[in-house]
Amino acid sequence: MPLVIAIDESSRAAAIVIVEYNDLPKIAREFRGIRHFREVKRNRNRYLKDEFKPRLEKAVRKYRLELRYYSKIDHYFWEDVEYYARFGLEIVVDDKLWRAVVDRFGDMQISIAKEGDIAPAIEELKQKLWRAGKEKDVSIQKQIEKKLEYYLQRKILITIADNYVNLRRRGLKH
Repeated sequence: MPLVIAIDESSRAAAIVIVEYNDLPKIAREFRGIRHFREVKRNRNRYLKDEFKPRLEKAVRKYRLELRYYSKIDHYFWEDVEYYARFGLEIVVDDKLWRAVVDRFGDMQISIAKEGDIAPAIEELKQKLWRAGKEKDVSIQKQIEKKLEYYLQRKILITIADNYVNLRRRGLKH
């Protein structure tokens, strides 16, 4: 049961999203086109409540998707992160918590990805894919597409965590 874990922090509250590795592509497909709540120009609460929340509830029923919310980052939060990290393949973490996670779990055999590194990697891969398409190099295109899909899945997962922490923090309950 290898896990992929996304951790996000917002105004001292935190959310952990735990997904089985095998379910990650399906969940990413389910949430394709998800917007970060800060990208929403008008009525963010309505977006979180009317669009994000129903999708999330459907995904929780359909897949092995576990959500944890912490009103503050304390020892309970770190105990849970440590527990899930034992079964984890990868932790995708918010920039604000990245240093603390690396300090605590850097010696474990787990990959730790920083949220801020995902978007530039996606842009770089899109450029490489465009160049490979221009050169008509199919084998390189396939490799780049796989890597791009990998990064897009991680971006979707951390966006779910970010939207979930803000959904709960704003009192729009899950």
